[in-house]
Amino acid sequence: MPESHSEDGDATVPELTTSALPWKPPPAVDVEALPVGRWWDAVRAPAAIGERALKTLGDETGAVIQDNCGTLYWLIAVGSAMSWHLRGVRVLTELADERTYLGVPPASWTTGPEAHWRVPLGPDRYLTDAQRLRGALAEADRAEYGLMPEGRQLCYRCQLPTDEPIPVDVEARANGVGKIIYACPTHAPLYPTGQQPRTLTSAPATAHEGRR
Repeated sequence: MPESHSEDGDATVPELTTSALPWKPPPAVDVEALPVGRWWDAVRAPAAIGERALKTLGDETGAVIQDNCGTLYWLIAVGSAMSWHLRGVRVLTELADERTYLGVPPASWTTGPEAHWRVPLGPDRYLTDAQRLRGALAEADRAEYGLMPEGRQLCYRCQLPTDEPIPVDVEARANGVGKIIYACPTHAPLYPTGQQPRTLTSAPATAHEGRR
């Protein structure tokens, strides 16, 4: 790996070699919006799910971008995934009627707090296998949110049915079986008590929820 040198000749931080990649990362100036579907597609996961999945993948992960909100983005082969029914997870790919872009930081940006490469980009660490990634994200979804309930559920805030219900609380009832309060992915972080979405592992909750 080549090293950069300061004017007085002292060696500094080694430069990341990305010349073997099929596309050119942006220069070390700013984040650049690059079109998905040309060199790669991408998978976006909220911080809680993404962190679990990253730990599960271990050395099998490819390069990963983290934005300033903690959201993680994996690069995958074009066309290797479509819509995944996982809460808060999105597959970003080229659509027939519009183009989707992903903000890509320079390869040398490997620390936050701004957008950076959480797992550094390089010729030997680039794309993640889509099926391994889906498996890791599905495991993270179950661990973080519990089993997916049967059917659509109403979001507590927008009062609209959602296919991605996230449990945010349990409302106590006289019969001892709590009613689960759900939110859509957009409104889950805004639950008024300030609680984060949580796994519901009690017997009543498990009985109430369906299985995948």
